[in-house]
Amino acid sequence: MRLNKKGISPLIATVLIIGFTVALAAIIMTWGQSFTKNIQEQTEETANTQLTCTRDVEFKVDKVCLEGGTTYKIYISNLKEKKIEKLQLRFYQSDELVKVIKDQFATGIDSFGFETKSVDATITDVKKVDAIATIRVEGIDITCPAYIASKGSVDDPAFGACSP
Repeated sequence: MRLNKKGISPLIATVLIIGFTVALAAIIMTWGQSFTKNIQEQTEETANTQLTCTRDVEFKVDKVCLEGGTTYKIYISNLKEKKIEKLQLRFYQSDELVKVIKDQFATGIDSFGFETKSVDATITDVKKVDAIATIRVEGIDITCPAYIASKGSVDDPAFGACSP
C-alpha cells in the first residue's frame, strides 16, 4: 500500500502568506489611525487649555493681613476679562510648613473685579500666600497652575494685623 502525501502547492502557500500579511497590516493601520487621532485630540485640548490660561488669566494678590488667630484677610484683583471661578490658596509659614486651601472665592471674581475674603489658614505666622486660579472654558473648570500670584516671602516677617 502506498500513501499519497501531498502538501499545498507553493503558489497557494504564497497567496495565503500574502493574504495574512495584508490582513495584519490593515488591522495595525486601523489601530494606528485611532491611536494617532486620540493623541492629536489630547494634545490639542491641552494646548488650548494652556493658551487660554496664558492669554486670559492675570490677577494679583494685593494685600494679606492677619485678622486674628489664624484667620487672614486676602485682597485679590482680577486684571483680565475672564472671570476667575475659584482660587486655591497656599499659606506658607516656612518652605516646609505649607497649608493648601482649595475652592476659595467660590462665588468667583468678575472680570476686572476686586474681592476680599477672610480665610482660616489653620497655621500661625504666615509669611507668604500663593493663589492659583480656576476658570471655566466651555462649561469645564480648568485650573491654571502655570500662573501663580504671590504675596510675601518665606524670608520676610509674618503678615501684620489688618488696620481698621
